[in-house]
Amino acid sequence: MDEDHLTAAARHVALNPVRARLASRAQDWPHSSVRPHLAGRGDGLVDVKPLLGRAPRFADLLDMDPDDPRFAALRRSELIGRPLGSAEFVAAVERRLERSVAPGKRGRKPKVAADDDVG
Repeated sequence: MDEDHLTAAARHVALNPVRARLASRAQDWPHSSVRPHLAGRGDGLVDVKPLLGRAPRFADLLDMDPDDPRFAALRRSELIGRPLGSAEFVAAVERRLERSVAPGKRGRKPKVAADDDVG
């Protein structure tokens, strides 16, 4: 995914236990990287630098709506197994992989008409 969607994905993952009603706050869930990110230092298992370099105030990510409608794009991308990002990002992925990764047209391909002079 591109940079714009990375922080949304981090929020989505951090807020999963809240949405599932397993915890009232993301930092209350013990099997999460939220607490090290909030503390601003790794814990031997979690390296917080990559995410905090993009979102220095991690707490601000948690204050947003846990049912943010923008999460739908993340879920859809996960289900179809396609990259998530801008058209430029997807094009760059395709160039790098030397194959198409953008979703194609839905449905069957049209049947090819048979030759008229079968003989």
